[in-house]
Amino acid sequence: MKRLRRDHRNLNRLFDMLEEQVARYDRDSTFEPDLLLILDIVAYLNDYPRIYHHPLEEEAVALMVERNLGDNSVNEFIHDQHQNLEQATERLSSLFNMIVNDHPVPIEQTREALDSYLEMSRKHLQSEEDRLFPVMEKVLGNDEWEVVASRLPERLDPLFAENPDDAFVELRRRM
Repeated sequence: MKRLRRDHRNLNRLFDMLEEQVARYDRDSTFEPDLLLILDIVAYLNDYPRIYHHPLEEEAVALMVERNLGDNSVNEFIHDQHQNLEQATERLSSLFNMIVNDHPVPIEQTREALDSYLEMSRKHLQSEEDRLFPVMEKVLGNDEWEVVASRLPERLDPLFAENPDDAFVELRRRM
């Protein structure tokens, strides 16, 4: 649970940074968006939840289902949200790769895509904290978390670990 909550705090920090960059797309902003920073953030948001965070939640949910703990409708809802978020993140990544590769993308489309992504992502985190985490904290003890951990490969966070991956050193420095 500590890792999941820490992940949510870290993801929210990145959402805030991304939102700051979104604001730079306003016509009256005196700052230009930093596309390389945006690409780094989106790359992390594309990889970390899909490879590290969602599998942990999904395994915990799977164990809850196996042991008839919790509410299956909440479990299905969270799973569906994970899939939708991963697709939205891939679309966002594609959009910014188009921009970096000098393909014309209207500012309005970029702004709308970023705003939509941030709203969806924040709502998702909040729904997990409101609907899933309280159930997990109630029904999963240390023994269950050990089972969950045994089902997953041990991985360090490529951005927030003590020594971030080379791909995220600059993003870490900017945070």
